[in-house]
Amino acid sequence: MSCNYDWDEILDVYVKRIAAPDGRDTFESTTELVSDIIKIAELKSSDTLIDIGSGWGNTAIPLSQKVSHITGIEPDKKNIGEAEKRTQNLQIKNIQYIRGSFEKPNCNITADKIISSLAFHQVAYGKRKKALSNIKKLLSENGKFILCDTCMFFDTEHNSELFNKVYRYVLAKTTPAKIYDKYIKPHMEKDLSYIYTWADMKKYTPKKSRFYSENDLEKLLTALNMKITKKKLYTPFFGIAVIEHAVCSARRRFERPNARYCIQAECSRLNLRRR
Repeated sequence: MSCNYDWDEILDVYVKRIAAPDGRDTFESTTELVSDIIKIAELKSSDTLIDIGSGWGNTAIPLSQKVSHITGIEPDKKNIGEAEKRTQNLQIKNIQYIRGSFEKPNCNITADKIISSLAFHQVAYGKRKKALSNIKKLLSENGKFILCDTCMFFDTEHNSELFNKVYRYVLAKTTPAKIYDKYIKPHMEKDLSYIYTWADMKKYTPKKSRFYSENDLEKLLTALNMKITKKKLYTPFFGIAVIEHAVCSARRRFERPNARYCIQAECSRLNLRRR
């Protein structure tokens, strides 16, 4: 994970900013990011998969070759129309798109894997617990939720210097240029020596526009008996987290013998000592 200003170079590899079919500026996964999602998801040909915030199929289409069936959930009609057109042009038969969202999926199936790329941060502050509760209901007992998103993957409350760098950087990169230049940039450049803190963000930023941290996410997951079991970080504020039902992840650890323990037990049985 990088903690310096090669962030531009890193993000150019994994994220592209383009105009969406619905007219908004949006951030999309590159083929490199989709490739990493495929690896960390450990997809199987028998898997059923849900892609929430599927957009126009940028992630679902390449994943369709790896799984049995994909349900793409997307709130915008124009995006669904574009996704369906691209899917049909490629003669892909195992993707279905439905209109829904994290807050209201409109989906009653369960999936082995649920994937969301660059979408969860758009869920309003007060609706994230409901969104994750819906994920839990849609996820099979041994399933995995692969969350790829902008999230503060560090201790935001006790690392103010890093948060200040991240906050200034991410605001400039993610806020529409007209809004940033008119309303935010003058304040950011007024005093470059000022260290913005997590408390500052919560004080001055409307809840619907606040960034979220790994600590925020873990609190919501704990309340739902879920947990992060694996991470791949690209920057302190962008990465992939694998989320599972807590009971199932604990069961897998119990069933998988610890290699070091097995070696020690075998040495003890043979009355051997390690030098």
